[in-house]
Amino acid sequence: MEFVCSKKDLQSGVSIVERIVSTRSTLPIVGNILFEAARSGLKLSANNLEVGIEVVVPAKTIKEGSTLIPAKTLGEVVNKLPDSETTFKLKEKGVVNINYKKSNINIHGLPADEFPQLPHIKEGKTFSLEAKLFAEMIEHTIFASSNSEDKHVLNGVLLEVGKQDSSNIRMVATDGYRLAKRAEKVAGLEAGANVIIPARALNEVLRILQADPEGQVKITASSDRISFKHKEVYLVSRLIQGQFPDYKQVIPKSSETRVSVDTQALLSAAERAAIIAAQSANIIKLEVRAGQLKLLATAPDVGNVEEVLEVETKGKEKAQAAFNVRLLTDALKVIEAEKVSLELGETLNPGLIRPVGGPDYIYIVMPIRTQEVAA
Repeated sequence: MEFVCSKKDLQSGVSIVERIVSTRSTLPIVGNILFEAARSGLKLSANNLEVGIEVVVPAKTIKEGSTLIPAKTLGEVVNKLPDSETTFKLKEKGVVNINYKKSNINIHGLPADEFPQLPHIKEGKTFSLEAKLFAEMIEHTIFASSNSEDKHVLNGVLLEVGKQDSSNIRMVATDGYRLAKRAEKVAGLEAGANVIIPARALNEVLRILQADPEGQVKITASSDRISFKHKEVYLVSRLIQGQFPDYKQVIPKSSETRVSVDTQALLSAAERAAIIAAQSANIIKLEVRAGQLKLLATAPDVGNVEEVLEVETKGKEKAQAAFNVRLLTDALKVIEAEKVSLELGETLNPGLIRPVGGPDYIYIVMPIRTQEVAA
C-alpha cells in the first residue's frame, strides 16, 4: 500500500472517523483506523461494534492495499503534520512509513483482515432528506434524550416515518423530565419506519451534516440497524430495541395561560436567573401577571434574582409554576424563531414551549413542586 495525500484532506477524514473509535473495548482491534488505498481514493473506516463509519478522501494511490493504524497515535501525528503532501507506505512487518518533506515517522500497523467489517444494510426502508433539515430535526430533539442506563429506550431518539396529522416524519426524545418533538412534512416521503436511534450515533450524524449541510442524506433502516449516507461519508448504527413511550399521551391538550415572548430575551433572562438558581437545585419560578413574565430564583446563602419581561398574554392573566432552569434554556438555545409561545396550565401541570411562526416543534418540561408554588 502506498498513497500520497494532502494534510487537509487526511486531517478531515481522520477527524470524522476517529470519534467512533472505542478506547474501552475488550476487543483492542477496534482501537485502530482501517486505511484502504484504491484507485478511486483513500477510504478510512472505524468500527466500535455499535457504530461504524467510513469516509473516502482524495488521494493519489501509487499501490493499492490496506492496513490498520492505531487511532490515537495516528490522530496526534496527523494534527502535527506540516501543510504539505504526505506519503504513506506500508513496509515490511506491518510498519507504516509516513513521509513528509525530508522527514518521516514509522508506526507499527496491523493486518487489515483482522478488522470487523462494516455492515451494509441490504434490506430495509430507504428514504432521503435534505441534510440541513435532518440536522435541524436532530438538533431540536437529541438534547432531550436520557444519559441514564436505567431505561435504555430513552438513550435514543424515536424516528417515525408515516402520515400523522399534518406531518409525515417525526423525531421525539425524552428523559422522563422533558420531551422534545419535531415534525415535518416532506414531499415524496412514502417509506414507513418506527425506530429508536442511539443518541451517540445521531450526535456523529449531526456533526457530519453541520460541517457540510448541502445536499441530501440517504437513510436506510432495517429491523436492527440504520445507516446514513451523505456524500462521501457512510455511518451505520445498531438500533435500540424496545418500546418507546407513547409521547402523544404526554402532550397537553390545552393550556390555561399562553404568553408570547421574545426568544433571546427569555433565554438571556433565564441564564441570568440560573446563576442564582445553580445554588438552589437549579429551580426557578415563573409568574405571569398583568402582561409580565417574572423569573424568580432564590438561594438562601447567595441571594435572589427577579427578571421581568413584557409579554403578550392569552387566556388566564395569572399563572405560576417552577421548573429546572437548565431544562428551559436547553430548548431556547436551539429555537431560531424570534418569539416563542410559553404555555402554562395548573401549577403542577407541564409547561410547553413552541416557536411562534416557526417549524412544527413542541417542547414539554415537567414542573417542580416547591413550597411556594404548591401553596
